[in-house]
Amino acid sequence: VNNHSSYRPKFDELELGYDIYNCPPTPPHYYPKAWTATEVLTNWNPNDVTAVPLADRYIYQGLCVFDYQTQYGIAKTYRDAEKPFIIRNDPNVMAASTRWNEPNYLLKKLPDEKVYTERSPVNHFMFYNAKHRKDVEHWTQPRNDVIEMTYREWLERAWEREALALSSPEISARVKELRKERINKEKYGEMNESIPDDDEIEEDNDTEKEKRLKWYYLRVNGWLDDANDGTDKFVFDELPFFDPRKEEDSDFYFVDPKAQRGINCRFGMRGIIAENHFDLSRNMIALLGGERRYIIGHPSQCKKMALYPHEHPSGRHSSFDWSNAAEWDLHPEFKEALVSEVVMHAGDVLYLPTAWFHYIVNLSKNIQCNIRSGIGNEHESIVNECGFYTKSHKQ
Repeated sequence: VNNHSSYRPKFDELELGYDIYNCPPTPPHYYPKAWTATEVLTNWNPNDVTAVPLADRYIYQGLCVFDYQTQYGIAKTYRDAEKPFIIRNDPNVMAASTRWNEPNYLLKKLPDEKVYTERSPVNHFMFYNAKHRKDVEHWTQPRNDVIEMTYREWLERAWEREALALSSPEISARVKELRKERINKEKYGEMNESIPDDDEIEEDNDTEKEKRLKWYYLRVNGWLDDANDGTDKFVFDELPFFDPRKEEDSDFYFVDPKAQRGINCRFGMRGIIAENHFDLSRNMIALLGGERRYIIGHPSQCKKMALYPHEHPSGRHSSFDWSNAAEWDLHPEFKEALVSEVVMHAGDVLYLPTAWFHYIVNLSKNIQCNIRSGIGNEHESIVNECGFYTKSHKQ
């Protein structure tokens, strides 16, 4: 597993007030350092994921990076203080990442059955809860929708986008091999057809040509109550650091083990952007393959993020395209929103406390798995004032 990202922090200890690789035992009151959204986005447009000149690969990083084996105690102090950070070099995380990046490992381990997959004709994906569509007059669904797809087909299409971006004959050959195998399996009925139990899922009637122009975001989840067999068991067996039953391996990653909500894995294609939003829970996010760019913001920036309101199908999400500078003028408050960024690579785990904003850019074909760990109330008043209510507020 490559542990060395080619993206480098733009600022050193003198400018930040701390060394991100040797952070102080307790978080400074100004941690993490942040910059205006316009500075960060102008420096590197989120849509640029193919060829960033080497001289420009400097990022506005304020997050500490801890080593699991040598800085465990300090990292836990930051976690308990509800501060975001990166931790790496956990042997269990690294081992899982190595396995999952072997060429045919997941092809052999995951069943050839169709699973929940988001689809879009553009690279921007906006979350929406279709059940709330009646709450908003004249609501228009974002361009992404939901279909079902096998991991095998997703892998083929993700590699094809890599081949196009990198002009790689070797990857193109791999795509042809995967496509041939898939077509043969479809021809001879070797794919397991699932029965959709969600009216949100659309029929996938796209032609091969249409599919090759779209982006796909595939999900594989593991639920603890069902972890005795099948895919659920595989996910929990593979990721012991996210299994609350294995306390020695998972203690660091759970603030509140009883509040776990399963393991959620997302397989992303190069270029996909998940629009800015916040979640009302703690989040540990492990990258098991590829690279992702996270732009994050403190909950105090809530009123500067131009969010859809609570009752909107896309509530908690920014209502405009961050990558389009022309739209910044429509929301002038956003220009002063304070954010920072980090590029995660295989083996990294990002801790995001409750209600921290995050905007996700898939820099390559990648695998991300995350777990939730209860709700922190340290920013409850901020969230409530912004029009979003926590459980304790409702009660």
